Order: sequence, then C-alpha cells, then structure tokens
Amino acid sequence: MTAATTCCPAMDTQWTQRVVERQHADVFCCVACGHVHRVEKYAICKRFPSPDRCVNCGGDRPEDRPGRCPGCGRTQVEDREAHNKLAALHPSRAYLPAARALHRAGREVLALKLATAEVVWGEAPVDGMLLRLEILESMELMDLALDEAYSWMERAGAPIALFGIIAQLEAGSGNLQGAVTVLERGLKMSPERSDWWCDLAEISVHLDDRPLALRTIGKVLADPAVQERALQVIADVGERYYADQQYAEALSACSLANHLQETSFGIAWLRARIAASQNDHAYLLRWVEAALKLNPDHAEARSMHDAYAKRPTGLAGWFPWGGKK
Repeated sequence: MTAATTCCPAMDTQWTQRVVERQHADVFCCVACGHVHRVEKYAICKRFPSPDRCVNCGGDRPEDRPGRCPGCGRTQVEDREAHNKLAALHPSRAYLPAARALHRAGREVLALKLATAEVVWGEAPVDGMLLRLEILESMELMDLALDEAYSWMERAGAPIALFGIIAQLEAGSGNLQGAVTVLERGLKMSPERSDWWCDLAEISVHLDDRPLALRTIGKVLADPAVQERALQVIADVGERYYADQQYAEALSACSLANHLQETSFGIAWLRARIAASQNDHAYLLRWVEAALKLNPDHAEARSMHDAYAKRPTGLAGWFPWGGKK
C-alpha cells in the first residue's frame, strides 16, 4: 500500500480497479496526469460464495485442516475478523451498507470483498449476492458473473429478479439471443414484470426483429411506469422502417401508440417526416408542430416548420433533392 499524496486537484482524482502483480487492486489515481496516489491490493473470492469456502480468497476448508484455508492460511475466525475491520470503514460497521458505499465510490475490489462477506455471514445474503454480481459486472468480469448467476439460478430459493440480472449480463457480453431466452423464461414465471417486457422489446430492436418488438411492447404500453421506454421502442422500430422507405409499416408502428403519439417527440417527428415524404402538407404541419411542443429547440424540426408554415402546398424547399423521388 502506498501513501496518498495531494499533488493533483481533487476534481481529477478517482478510484478505479486494476490488476497489479496478478492481484486485484483499488487504485486511487489522477485521470488528468495518470499519477497513482494510492494502491490497495486484496485477495478476492472468485468462486461461488458458500460457508465451506474462504471469504477472503475462495479456497476450500478441508476436513484435515479444520477451519484453515489452504490458499491464504486464515481460519474462519481470522477471516471474519479481517472483514469486520474492513466493514468498520463505514459508520454502520455492517457488510452490506459498507459494500454499497464503496461500490458507489468506485472501490470495486474492496466492495466485492464485503458483498461476499454479506453472502456468507450477513443478514441479507440475497442482497449481498445481487450486489456481488453487480460489482463483478462493473469490474468487467462478465464470464465470472454469468457463471455465478446461472449457478445461483439452479439453486433452491433463487430470487425471480435473477432472470433480469442474467439477461443484462448476457446482453452486456454481446449475447443478445441468450438475453432473449432468459427474459422469456423469466416472463413465463413473472408476466407482470413490465420492465422485462421492455427489456425484451429493446433487445428485439437491436436484433432487428421488428414484429416481435412491437408485439412485446404492446403488452405494457398502458403501464405508466414504463410508458416512456415503450414509446421509444415504437419510435425506434418506426425509424427502422422509415430508413428502409417502408412508410406504411412505419405508420403502422406509430399507430400502436394510439392517443399517446403526440406525447412522444420521437413518434411525432417521425410522422412529420413521413408526411413530408408523401407530400402531405397538412399532416406535415400537424406533426411537426406536435414535435416542437415537446422539443422547441430541435433545429431540424424548427427549420421544417418555418419553411412551410405559411406555404399552402409544396415541399421542395425543405428537401435537398427537391422533394422529388
């Protein structure tokens, strides 16, 4: 551990995590000049946390060496005392609040140790495990996080929220189809999860499965908690159809929002451009005005409106190709 210095402005310093001499470490450094002020290296548990494994390093505690880890040499009592000292960094002196505070501060390695301690010794092991997965994701240990999450999912008493977490991890690792599969499994068990329906629809947009995205998002469009996300999915699907000059399909996607169309800038602006492509002056003005009510500072929408607000017909002045196909 190196001593902290104050040669860099406080606004430029932050905690990050790195691997130093094959060991994970929290590093306090300056983002402007790269100077490292402090390095704290810790052993971490890279195995699924359980009472028969060392919280410090994840080693097994064999019967022929009762309570002592063959990896780091600590007994379980010594291991717990060491983690209690780390938890004392937080006013609560409890593992989970300390882990959450350290995670927010960017001290991921130390946060991971205390989250693991919560899983084995704390009063909220499920919350500790959820936080552990979140920290592993932040540390970009995606394969490890996925292995633990799937292993946990197969165990009795695993929380239903785990399906959403695994889907997020799969999507973060680039396996979008895997995320779809997990979400579909989760939704069979918990169909009331509007946020998962939105997740599924958003992933379907990325996979360019437009019909699935629209069918999925239609299930939760009436839920105010996810309505903004749902309208954005509809706008995104419509934009893809518009880019392919499939204007009827784009309008059909927009129509799914029904009376909510004028509450979404993305949909209103899309409909204005579709009207422009069809030389429909009346609908152009209707929808560009709706878009400007939602976003008065949108330069392109303002340009379209100003160019045609006083013109009874004709759109040639707005299109760089003269309004002709």
